[in-house]
Amino acid sequence: MLGPTALLACTALLLPGPATAGGTRTWTISDQAEFDKGDTSGAAIESSGRVTVGFVPARGEVPGTSAFSCLSTKSGTLIGTADAATIQRIVPGKRRRADRKPKAKAKAPETEGTSEDDMPRLVVEQVAKLEGVVVSAMVELKGGDIVAATLPGGKLVRVDRKGKVTPFATLEVEQIWALLLHEGRLIAATGPKGEVWSLSLAGKDAKVLLDVDEKDVMALAAVGKQLVAGVAPQAKLYRVTDKPEGELLFDFSGDEVRALALTKNGLVAAVNTFADRKLSSLDALTKTLERTSLVGQAPAGNLDGERSIQASGRIYHVDLGPKRDLDRALEAPWETWLDRDKQYFTGVLALDEVGTVLVSTSDDAKVYRVRGPRDVATIADLEERQATALCTGPKGEVIAAAAHGAAVYELGAAAATKARYVSDVLDTSQPAGFGSVRLRGDGPLTLRARSGPSPEPDKRWTDWKNIALVRESTAWRGNLAALPHRRYLQLEIVLGAPDAELREVAAFYAPENLAPMLTRVEVDRPGIDEGETDPKVTISWKVDARDDDDLMYDVRVRPEGSGEDAWMGLNPEGELVTKRELKWDISSVPDGVYEVEVVASDEPTNGTAKARTDELISPPFVVDRQRPAISTPTISGDRVKAVASDASGHIHDVSYGLDGGPMRAASAADGLYDSGSEAFEVVLPADLAKGSHRVVMRARDGFGNTTSVAVIVKR
Repeated sequence: MLGPTALLACTALLLPGPATAGGTRTWTISDQAEFDKGDTSGAAIESSGRVTVGFVPARGEVPGTSAFSCLSTKSGTLIGTADAATIQRIVPGKRRRADRKPKAKAKAPETEGTSEDDMPRLVVEQVAKLEGVVVSAMVELKGGDIVAATLPGGKLVRVDRKGKVTPFATLEVEQIWALLLHEGRLIAATGPKGEVWSLSLAGKDAKVLLDVDEKDVMALAAVGKQLVAGVAPQAKLYRVTDKPEGELLFDFSGDEVRALALTKNGLVAAVNTFADRKLSSLDALTKTLERTSLVGQAPAGNLDGERSIQASGRIYHVDLGPKRDLDRALEAPWETWLDRDKQYFTGVLALDEVGTVLVSTSDDAKVYRVRGPRDVATIADLEERQATALCTGPKGEVIAAAAHGAAVYELGAAAATKARYVSDVLDTSQPAGFGSVRLRGDGPLTLRARSGPSPEPDKRWTDWKNIALVRESTAWRGNLAALPHRRYLQLEIVLGAPDAELREVAAFYAPENLAPMLTRVEVDRPGIDEGETDPKVTISWKVDARDDDDLMYDVRVRPEGSGEDAWMGLNPEGELVTKRELKWDISSVPDGVYEVEVVASDEPTNGTAKARTDELISPPFVVDRQRPAISTPTISGDRVKAVASDASGHIHDVSYGLDGGPMRAASAADGLYDSGSEAFEVVLPADLAKGSHRVVMRARDGFGNTTSVAVIVKR
């Protein structure tokens, strides 16, 4: 059973709300998945959308930079560490008061008097020191001895209860990722040749059970008498059979199956997808630990450097039925129980017959409780950067290992008297003025806020400022107006009593208003087709709102070269133009050269007093409704010649029709229709019958205006 930690859960949403009149925007926190972007201590973020006072874990420090693996044994919980490859034991029943220490990961400063000050401490003692860099996996043999694997290399060692280390076996592999006892054999998941090995419990009779194309077998699970294996760098799930290639059960969309666990009726898989699709599992581990020692270099890394690799993680569950029929993994749907961006899932732990699963993550060291696709809670937010492994202790307590720095936790060890929630950093897109903030919840709540110029709080940020709260109807209201105008904002809310809860946070702000920017204004030329020219043309424009304000437009026209008082409005009477185009009936103005101006305003968002505008004038545009002319044709033999002319543009084309037949193209005398005067000729068919024939000639100018003449030809 999870015990008191089962009560922990979290909810939040950090969404910039839609712009409203006056440029005011709202930052709302009310949904679990988004609330989870912040940090908590002593708090529960529930799937229902409440933040409540929960529990604080007991913490123990271990040597090295990472507590990487975790194993529950009859004699206590063991932790495998990295850099200093050691096995540590949590001493049962021993606790001490917390020492005041800064948090290892970059979180907000502690609030005076919060529950973390009273965090109990676990007592941890070293059991054994091993060769290698990381204790990647451990398993307990029937007599109580431990078999441990270290990276890099394929060495397995036996560690007795007194800490004596003796060789157990050496496999012809470079990594051992997981160990499992199954049907009286020791099973090892290895890389980089994609193999599952089987050994006797004496470390003898080593043989390969599974050999797949993927490089690394990352996870193992026993489903009754059958074995399943999760691999990388393609996230596939295999069943181990009597054939070396096994049987492919499922091909997930992702890069690795990192962990597997059994529920009462199903199987859970943690699947990760890396932003860099070329990452191997070894690369991912190296980056997660910020250590190069796993790839043949001396241990190196900066605990103050960047966080873990960029990835996304999903928890999948398939219902195998009451008898755990593994064949259903081939045909039953795999349901997504948890989906997180910027997270790298490191472990899963099934807790009870109901289906409760805990998930550890590599980003911000969080632990989630999942009971299905709609029941997700954040039950722990550790001090370190990564939660690396989960297991249960001898009494059913949940143990979590962590990295940066190395630590081990017993979750839910003590009830919190207060809780703290620190929001994610709000990016207002440009310096903003801050207004009121509303907290919807019960019990004593206190609020602090700070603003700054950078996405990560640093010394350029303001100090935390206490914000007085006043009860108004169903919410507490404070005012952030005293904060300096900055681009970024962060809030801290403290729940001051065990029965306090927080259900929603809404902060109001107004970014500095940026004027819209018009980049192009165009007037479409009339279409040239077989019918009459459309008297309407389309005026269109491109504009960048820059701060996502709603915009309106004023469109006007004037003859080229005239003054400001010559502008004529084109907006439909009594209407606001909000689309980025407008139809203009050019029959409303005489022929000539015109220019169009568009004025963009962000008045709909900012109001008349605060609105900003931008204007842009189009290139000159010719309005020409005058028809071209055709001179009197001359007839010479089988040729008809004439000249088409247009006073204000150019001749687009000339065509002719014979005796009511289809119109055909006439040739320009110089080969091009490119000027206002074009000589052309019509060549009559050589087999034209004797008698009188009617030839119709039609000329069109560049604006589609047409004229026609007819001539009688006798043969």
